[in-house]
Amino acid sequence: MRILAVADLHGDFEAYQWLVGCVTRHEPDAVVLAGDLLAAGESYETVEEDQRQDARLIENVLTAAMCSYLYIMGNDDWIEPPFEGKQFESLHGRRIELGGYNFVGYPYSLPFMGGIYERPENQIKQDLMAIEPLLDSRTVFVTHSPAKGILDGGHGSTSLASLLRRNTVLAHMHGHSHSNFGRWENRFNAAAGYVWRAMIIDLASLEHQVLRYENQN
Repeated sequence: MRILAVADLHGDFEAYQWLVGCVTRHEPDAVVLAGDLLAAGESYETVEEDQRQDARLIENVLTAAMCSYLYIMGNDDWIEPPFEGKQFESLHGRRIELGGYNFVGYPYSLPFMGGIYERPENQIKQDLMAIEPLLDSRTVFVTHSPAKGILDGGHGSTSLASLLRRNTVLAHMHGHSHSNFGRWENRFNAAAGYVWRAMIIDLASLEHQVLRYENQN
C-alpha cells in the first residue's frame, strides 16, 4: 500500500491543486492530511466562517482525484471541515482499517497560537492513554504535533514521545514544524509549510519519495 502524506497546507488552494496533480500522477491508495488544512482570511466576520468556506472549496478541489483522504486537524484549524464526500474520513481519536494496515489519528498540539486544537501536556497525556489501545505494529499513527526530540524544532510533546517509546507502531506521521520536514527512522514530518512538498510512502518497506514543485516562486 502506498500513501501520499502532507501537512500544513494552510488553505493554499494552488497547493491543493498541485496535490491533486500528484495524486493523479502517482496514484497512491490514500492521502493522509496531518493537520493545518485551512487558512484564516478576512472575508467573513469570524475565522470559523472563513474556514468553513475554505473547507468547501478545498473539498471541491480534492474530489477531482479519485482517492481516499484521511485527515486530522492542526493548531491553526478552528473547525472540523464539513466534508460531505465519501472520500473523506476523519481520524480524530479513531482507528480506520485500510489495505491491511490501520490508521489512528490525534490532532492536538501544545499551546502555541491559542487554537481549539491545542491542549496542555497533562491533557495530551490523558488523551493519548485513552487511544493507546488502538495502536499496534500495523498502525500508521497520524498526529499534527511531533514527538519531543525528533523532527520537532522544539515544538514536540513529551507525552507523545513516551507513547511511542511504549508502543511499536509501523510509522508516525505529523507536521507542525515546517523547518523539520523529513524522515528519521519510521518518523515522517510531512509539513509543507509554504513550500509545495509532500511524501509518497510505501508502507510495506517504508521507502519514501519526496515530491516537490520545482517552479514555485
